[in-house]
Amino acid sequence: MTAQTPAATQLTNDEFDDLIDRINAHHQAALAAITAGQPKPAPFAMPEGFDGGSSDDYTDLPKDSIDAFATSREANAGQVNGQAGHIYSISEDYKNGKITKDVFVDQLDKQGKDNVRAFSDDQNATAEKLKASGHAHPEKQNRIVQAFKDVGEWLVSKFWAAVEDLYSKLADDIQQWWNQVIECFGRAVDSLRTWWHGLFG
Repeated sequence: MTAQTPAATQLTNDEFDDLIDRINAHHQAALAAITAGQPKPAPFAMPEGFDGGSSDDYTDLPKDSIDAFATSREANAGQVNGQAGHIYSISEDYKNGKITKDVFVDQLDKQGKDNVRAFSDDQNATAEKLKASGHAHPEKQNRIVQAFKDVGEWLVSKFWAAVEDLYSKLADDIQQWWNQVIECFGRAVDSLRTWWHGLFG
């Protein structure tokens, strides 16, 4: 007789909300650390015994959860698209000697802080929508939590880290990178949408 795998522990609504809040806080702190040039914290550790299922396919989530993640995707994409022209402009000014490196770096730092604020606002809004979805679909709470963890980690470590990496390259070697700003931002947004559709359909 084959031994059966125990069913995943069902969260209470309070446990579910708390886990969503802790994941949210962790991801916001991780992006703030990257933006400040500090080491990124280790990935969020799920509670012992937690089973959120596969991280390769989230098409089984409730529609309101998928809609919440889609809104988040567009908010993050819009934040990057909205700054592309500004970063290109100040990069060109720095390259042409119209502003000093100190002024340029200050502008990049300011944009980085704006990005952290926008990400925090988006994640707070997404967390509240996911809580509502989880309360309406308690049988999907573990999946919602796992998706929130995975999406947040990807946004921080792949999407926003790529933006911060571009800022560092611009500050270090403006001549090489200034004319690649629009392309790099476009590539980041394309990767976000491709990744999202691979998970959520």
